[in-house]
Amino acid sequence: MSTEAVRSASVTDSLAILGNQHPGPGATATRSAARAIQPFWVPAFLGAGFLAWTLLPAWLAGNLHPDTLEGLYWGQHWLWGYHKHPPLAAWSSEIVHAVFGSANWAYYALSQAFIAAAFAAVWLLARDVAGRRAALVAVVLLALTHYTTYAAPRFNPNTVQFAFWAWTMALFWRAVTRGRAIWWVLTGLAAGLGMLAKYSIGVLLATLLAYLLLSPAGRRHFARPGLYLGLAAFLLVIAPHLLWLVQNGFTTLGYLAERSDGTMTGPAGHLIGPLAFLGDQAFAIAPMLLAAMIGLSPLGRERAAALLHLARRRLRSPAGLYLAFVYLAPIAVLAVASAATGIRIRTMWGMSFVLAAPPLLALLLPALAAAGLSAPRFRTAAFALGTTFMIGFIVLMLVKPGLSGRPNIMNLDGPALSAAAEALWRKSQPGAPETAIGTIPEAGTISLYGTARPQVFEDADPALSPWVDQDRLLRSGAVYASRREPVPGRPIAGLCPRDVTAFAWPARTALGTPLESRTVWLAVLPGRAAPAVTCPGA
Repeated sequence: MSTEAVRSASVTDSLAILGNQHPGPGATATRSAARAIQPFWVPAFLGAGFLAWTLLPAWLAGNLHPDTLEGLYWGQHWLWGYHKHPPLAAWSSEIVHAVFGSANWAYYALSQAFIAAAFAAVWLLARDVAGRRAALVAVVLLALTHYTTYAAPRFNPNTVQFAFWAWTMALFWRAVTRGRAIWWVLTGLAAGLGMLAKYSIGVLLATLLAYLLLSPAGRRHFARPGLYLGLAAFLLVIAPHLLWLVQNGFTTLGYLAERSDGTMTGPAGHLIGPLAFLGDQAFAIAPMLLAAMIGLSPLGRERAAALLHLARRRLRSPAGLYLAFVYLAPIAVLAVASAATGIRIRTMWGMSFVLAAPPLLALLLPALAAAGLSAPRFRTAAFALGTTFMIGFIVLMLVKPGLSGRPNIMNLDGPALSAAAEALWRKSQPGAPETAIGTIPEAGTISLYGTARPQVFEDADPALSPWVDQDRLLRSGAVYASRREPVPGRPIAGLCPRDVTAFAWPARTALGTPLESRTVWLAVLPGRAAPAVTCPGA
């Protein structure tokens, strides 16, 4: 069955099932009636989600997530790569900072903007394979996962990759089915930007290559110029980053290996790892499936059986096979890799895998598009599940800390730490510090809220912060902020700490309930003429 045949038959067949009749004039009339009911609630639902996940964390959180803080101090220095990731997320953060400064809500809105871009790509892909109403179903379903809601306030490379993964999927389908070179070039551009966000998009690119090799229609493109133009566009986008990698000893690949250090020993590790990963993926789509079941619940058992038969038929269509392959192949590859190595795949690594599930469900369950969009049950389920995610986030940020007294990392008062560090500095030094030395949350917080926005020298390690001019640092000095107490007599980056202070970093809920503070060691590192070998107090 061709894609056009799937689209033209979708509403007719599904409404026939709903009406317990064969497609015919009656079904056509029913279809027209259903189409007359416009699902205006869908953009309202998506818009409410955008606003809620921008304003809710801005109200509940006193500081940005460490991932976001890290990207912000990377982005101060427009490099083609950083020791952990390619540059696109850091650059995006820096652009927002140039406009909105330290306003926390702006970074939550930035996260939502990339998620909205993913929604647009999923809408386009679902529209191409199943029609406009199915596309609306797909974006509603995508809004019902923790990746686009509960985890969204953590802006990081996963969030940026999420958008370009979706666009690569959608544009690739157009390139394969329409054959025009422009779609291959756009696919290459999207894939290149995705690679500049995070390397794990390579899993998708390997999947798409496998699809081309396994599909008769796909293999034909190896004899046409479009595919190679797309490859050229991809290489053009990532070429500066590849050069940076070579010049910096492939440092990001070393981090990738280090990040995969969660190897679980013993035979159980080879079972627990993949099962945990598969459980994460099941959890990601469970709310979508629940909403779909509720939307289709008016169907009786006989009609449900007919709908299942239709789903099996549509799964065998080119679009169904493509979506199923792009969804399941990456999950299977990582699950097998986890089983073979014993490495537990981190939950957020699978964030983009969920993107193929909503258009696949919208294609397989056309009754949701035909009648579910206009049915109160599906609408109610979507709003109820969306609200549930918000309640869960409120519990995480407000209720749980309030009851236990222990803060979430984002309950800490960011401006208070920055103000304390600057006050300590000004007791003995003129102006504001140019550099903050320390760990990610502490030094990153001081950089974000500092009056002069000091650069961060992460852990005083030049490999982590290559932008630091060692001679200038030696002359100007730095402020120190870390959970690690300075060792008496030991210099930090050639500077001697003084005025060492154990600062109780305050935390509170959005309602003002004080929480357990976190001890942060602050110190002033005055500038000097030559690097210190030892310091007073040894």
